[in-house]
Amino acid sequence: MNILVIKHGSLGDLVLSFGAIKSLRNNYPNSKIYLLTQSNYKQIFADLPYVNQILIDNRISIFPSVKNILMIVKEKKIDLLIDLQNSTRTEIYNFFIKIFTKCRILSARKFSNYKYKQKKLGVQHITKNHQEQLKYLNINNYLQPDLNWMLKGQTKLSNKVIFIPGTSKSGEYKKWPSDKYAKVAQYLVDRNYEVYLTGSDLDLNTINEIIKLCPKSQNKINESKIEDFYQLCMSSKLVLTNDTGPAHIAGLTNKNVIWIANDNEISRSCYPLGDNLHKITASNVKNISVNSIINKIEQILK
Repeated sequence: MNILVIKHGSLGDLVLSFGAIKSLRNNYPNSKIYLLTQSNYKQIFADLPYVNQILIDNRISIFPSVKNILMIVKEKKIDLLIDLQNSTRTEIYNFFIKIFTKCRILSARKFSNYKYKQKKLGVQHITKNHQEQLKYLNINNYLQPDLNWMLKGQTKLSNKVIFIPGTSKSGEYKKWPSDKYAKVAQYLVDRNYEVYLTGSDLDLNTINEIIKLCPKSQNKINESKIEDFYQLCMSSKLVLTNDTGPAHIAGLTNKNVIWIANDNEISRSCYPLGDNLHKITASNVKNISVNSIINKIEQILK
């Protein structure tokens, strides 16, 4: 059988889907499994072991996108489409695939052969939705995602604490203030921890603001590319992070991760996974106090 999985969305959304994709591979070991997602993730997750190939859908205007997916379904001889995105866009895809191909569809949207009734955001974690969706294929042994395949060698535990103080351009409302990060950084530096400030070039202003207030914290943008980030986190004592994509990678290291977030439907359904995730939330993330973070750090690093 040839299977096509659709998953668009943010970095965190994609990482959270890896458990479902891993479960598919476990149940269909001899099938060809393709992942349809955005081009920026193809290089980052090029070594994703659960799929035969990552295919591209950059969600351009709808009719070229429909043409693209119909071509994929026909060329790859897809027998089963699993819609983990469950969006208005994928509903349109479902409509045309059902008309022009014999591919069967598992989706929470219209025009599917296996109609899954998805729970609303805030009711349960999104991976529980994935787990329930796969049960329509009689897949009952859902496997938790792991990112160990992203390791590039041995990791050596160090005295570093990793900060993820930035967010996407649209995620400013999820950003804990830089001056508060700086106070926590100074607390850690005073106790002989190395503070690594990670992110992308988009986070440079935020990182410089923290360094201005805590000069011994270190700009590690060049060492925190997403494809290297799992390795970096594996060598840390602790990760302190906003509600942003790399937090989901950090969580799956099972290192201690303090996740600072707004308390809303999205955060209640899409928090990072991991055995040592410590959630600190408030109706407005900017109101979370420095002391509450330091108290949690003391509990973890005592």
